[in-house]
Order: sequence, then structure tokens, then C-alpha cells
Amino acid sequence: MPSRFRVRGIFRGLVLRIAKPLATKGTHPNTVTYFTLLLALFALLSLKMTYSPQIYGVFVFLVGLFDGVDGAVARLGEKRSPSGGFVDSVVDKVAEMLIIFAIIITYPSQTFLSLSIPSWAFLCLSGWLLTSYTRSRAESAGVTDLDIGLGGRSERLLTLVIFSLLGIILFGLMVVTIMGLLTAAYRYYHYQNELIRFTQSDHYI
Repeated sequence: MPSRFRVRGIFRGLVLRIAKPLATKGTHPNTVTYFTLLLALFALLSLKMTYSPQIYGVFVFLVGLFDGVDGAVARLGEKRSPSGGFVDSVVDKVAEMLIIFAIIITYPSQTFLSLSIPSWAFLCLSGWLLTSYTRSRAESAGVTDLDIGLGGRSERLLTLVIFSLLGIILFGLMVVTIMGLLTAAYRYYHYQNELIRFTQSDHYI
């Protein structure tokens, strides 16, 4: 699934409207990145304290939105750097863990389709982390066609937002779990084939 079909393209205009004044004021991209972590923490606290999937969904949406804003601020302010990309990547993973951990601590004893919520959460985070890890390893190995698979980070977060706003957050957890696992498996298959082709054509160094 090429990047031009990603849902982040739908919100590009909104992202730029937020990013431009921040970049003009000289806001450091890392400041925005850490703000997304704060939003993820608010998502966790809101679900645990209010039991409102809708409020939780709003905060998760903001996490996804500002995940795009930090990159836009970096580009517009000409502050892109390897260290910034590293911070963004790590904070993204911590934010994802907070978002899913919120569901664990809010519904610790519930089950969905005969599987406990903590088990669903474990599978979910496994898929999400493997999706990112396979891409990272493939990139370091020289693969260039990286943005593939239906369940990218933006798509997973938006899916969770939609189901949360509809009040069926546990069903949403199941859906994003499947999305993450299938995307991780597809990326593994695709990247492995790409690396095999590189090796056979003597392009792999």
C-alpha cells in the first residue's frame, strides 16, 4: 500500500495549519513529539477515570494528528535531524504502549471472543512493534520500498479512534490487533523477497 494512499494524506492540510505557526515561532520538533506522549498519557487517564471510550478516542486522534505535526514542524523549520527522527520513533512506541495499556487497566478482567483483554493487548502490541521493527531492519539492510501493508501506524490509530467513538472499543482492539499482525507478516514476506532479489542481482552490499 503506497504512501499516497495513507490516511495521513487526508489530514495533511490540518497538520500543516497547525505546524506552520509553530515552525514560525521557532518551536522545536521534539517539543511537539513529547506533547504527543502527554496526549497518550491523557488518553490512558481519561479511559481509566471516566470509562468513556469517546473521550479516549479524541485523545488517540490527537496523538495521531500531532505525530504528523512534529515532522511538518521539522521540515518547515529546517530542523530535521537524525536525533529528531530517533526521538520521534522511540516516543511513538511509548505512546502506543500507553494507548493499549489504557485498555488493559480499564478492562483487566473482561474477555472478548473468549480471549482476555490483556491477551488481546499483548497480541496487539506484538503486531504493532513487529510492524515497525521489520521496517527498521529492512531499511538498514537496504530495502527502499518500505511503506507497504494496509495497517500502518496512522491507519491503526484511526481505526481505534473510530471504534472508540462508536463505543465498541474492545471490538476495535481486536481489529487493530489483526491489522498489526497481518501487516507485520506481509512486511516480513515482502522485505525478505526484496533482500533475496538484491542478493541474486548483486545489488546487496
